[in-house]
Amino acid sequence: MHYPLPKYVVAFVVGIISTHYFNLPFKYSLLLIITLLLFAVIFHFTKQKKPITLLLLMMVVFGGMLYSSFRNESQVVYPFAETKISNTIIYGEIKEITLIHSDKFKIILHSDSVRINDSTITLENNFQCNISFTSKKGTLQLYNLLKIGNKLKVTGVLRKGRGKRNPGEFDYYKYLQSIEVAGIVYIKKMKDVTIVEPSINHFRNTIFEARKWVAKRLETSHNKRTASLLKGLLLADRSEIDYRTKESFINSGVIHVLAVSGLHVGFIVLIFIFLTSRISIYPRTILTVIGLTAFLLLTGSPASVFRATIMVVVVLIIYLSNRTYNSVNGLSIAALILLLIDPSEIFNPGFQLSFSAVLSILIVYPILSEKITTKKRVLRYLLLFSAVSFSAQLGTLPFTLIYFQKLSIISLFANLLVIPIIGIIVGLGVLTIFVSTFSTLFSLFFASANMLFTDILMGIVDITGTQQFSYFYIPNFSLIDGFIFYLFLIIIIYSVKQFSNTYSLVLLLFLIGLNLFFFLQLDNKELLPDGKFSIVMIDIGQGDGILLKFPNGETALVDAGNATPTFDNGERIIAPLLRRLSIKQIDYGFISHVDSDHYKGFLSLIKNGWIKKIYKPRIDTTLKKDIRLEEVINENDVKLKYYSKSKMMFGNVAFYTLNDTTNSRYKSFSANNKSGVYKIVHGNNSFLFVGDAEYPAEKTLVKTYGEFLDSDILKVGHHGSKSSSSQLFINAVTPDVGIISAGLDNGFGHPVKLILDRFQINNVELYRTDIEGAIILQSDGESVKKVNWREF
Repeated sequence: MHYPLPKYVVAFVVGIISTHYFNLPFKYSLLLIITLLLFAVIFHFTKQKKPITLLLLMMVVFGGMLYSSFRNESQVVYPFAETKISNTIIYGEIKEITLIHSDKFKIILHSDSVRINDSTITLENNFQCNISFTSKKGTLQLYNLLKIGNKLKVTGVLRKGRGKRNPGEFDYYKYLQSIEVAGIVYIKKMKDVTIVEPSINHFRNTIFEARKWVAKRLETSHNKRTASLLKGLLLADRSEIDYRTKESFINSGVIHVLAVSGLHVGFIVLIFIFLTSRISIYPRTILTVIGLTAFLLLTGSPASVFRATIMVVVVLIIYLSNRTYNSVNGLSIAALILLLIDPSEIFNPGFQLSFSAVLSILIVYPILSEKITTKKRVLRYLLLFSAVSFSAQLGTLPFTLIYFQKLSIISLFANLLVIPIIGIIVGLGVLTIFVSTFSTLFSLFFASANMLFTDILMGIVDITGTQQFSYFYIPNFSLIDGFIFYLFLIIIIYSVKQFSNTYSLVLLLFLIGLNLFFFLQLDNKELLPDGKFSIVMIDIGQGDGILLKFPNGETALVDAGNATPTFDNGERIIAPLLRRLSIKQIDYGFISHVDSDHYKGFLSLIKNGWIKKIYKPRIDTTLKKDIRLEEVINENDVKLKYYSKSKMMFGNVAFYTLNDTTNSRYKSFSANNKSGVYKIVHGNNSFLFVGDAEYPAEKTLVKTYGEFLDSDILKVGHHGSKSSSSQLFINAVTPDVGIISAGLDNGFGHPVKLILDRFQINNVELYRTDIEGAIILQSDGESVKKVNWREF
């Protein structure tokens, strides 16, 4: 039977994607569609069918472009020049409320007006309000008071979402745009939220109250770890699953089980089929559809659940009507509906992973299942299950590499264990919720069993996700690589179908594999090439973090930013950057001084084996943090050296440490003035790094080294504070370029105007992380150039 829909949906997708790269004006798109339609009519009357099909496909492509352009005209953007505005007052209506966790919750407020600096403007936009009070009781009280549809007046700090600030970093601002949110408002006080009008959107609020009720039941019956997991599986709320647990799931190749999708919809269908097994087919189907719809609403209607629900409903309707069902056609219908609702869904990672997985299963799995001929039932089931898992992973591989840069080696084995356990956990979770409505005590029996299975699941994921052989990194996998991969996958599928001789097929697949490997290398660009000296001033917010790569391939990290209980720069910014740059380990770590914004990010890097050797100031036994730092260094068998006047060679790069620890004045310095100071010379180019050194240290350096301080590039001291960068010091260094590491909209006002003016008077060009994000400089020994990393 012929199913034309898939090719037209593909054409529609091509049109949407084309709009992303070049925008054809509306009138030209419309003119092209009309022209193609006229040609199609002419060919129809002349009875030429083949050109008509081509013309219709072209019309759908331009139709996709036209529709996408029309929908994107109202793309949400941050509406103000300042990226941080205090005391912003917004009037609007609550559109969405998230579940509360860690005494924090968020609301999406659709504004009608915004008041800034005594000026009120009419503005219709969505703003994400992050609510967290000092009083936990106050936060909970407001959470229980607010209803979707309430009209509010809120006062807080308005900020633009963080964009892509470092190579390979997640662009949170673009994510906010994709969910139509213009900015974020941080609210810290109960008095800053006022209900102006207690109107309620009853439908949406009922869904929210149901989500709250389910979350409360899960929290009451289970421990925190199990409740957090079940919220992710049943409510699509993964906010309480910690970063390291998610990383373990990624490393194991089973992260897909945490994203509510077709797998979970399948579990729900099985539960309803089991519960309604004694009912006739029509009521059973209606109840299953109602149950799926309830699950869809309860999860917040993510694309993956919507897609799976549409497919299941289509299957059930066709089954009842005794018509033939084509899975690819059903998948196409689901995709078309989603894209008509929101064309930008095509760029959503969840959409891409979900549809590529299912499409690959539909195409690849039948081929693999034909090759499984064993008669042993258990072995056959295991192999068939592995074939499904392999098919899904094969289809999603390009997107997995683009978004996670990791290829899990152990995923097939992990999925064999994890997916059945997830099914049990989902079933027990639903049963616990249902039973708890009648008997809290009786529901605890099922909850206890679920906590046991959760412990088993987490144990498996922890073991499989923390082994060195579990996965390896494949950075820089591009969209072009993805296109090449799918092209070769189509060739392989065609070859498998055409060749009956096993040896010929194996030889052909080997040759195809070699060609694939070769073609995937064609667009590779190395951001930090060998043979050059590269400096990456990482944007780690308010602090320092500077990566050095020497021409001989050795690496160093000068400081690593701060780490707090909620955000660790070492774990969340630096480690992913190192993976993105294919750096397996840092040879030398330099801690300029033991201030939290310079050293704390090193702790997680040291614990996770990233650092071979550490250089730091001599221990200050009066500081507990310094004692603890050295304990961590020693516990992880990292070599430790203290600063002293020295010279090291990294190939043809000379690295001078200028701290004179024997100087009596040095011993009386503050922590900032004891900062490690380094001069690096590469051919004709020189660089000076001074940590947080202030006037006293600068004066001593000038007195001790004089003209030797002269350098082309200066890492400006103390983030551009007024206590550093004295005129005396600038006269000695005479830099051409100054680089400043400071947090965007930081609370210290760094860099201060006094220092910026001083460098301007001295004709020093300044590069700043608070303005530009990460800064990359490269030296070939003759000159230094600035690299635009956003082009890679």
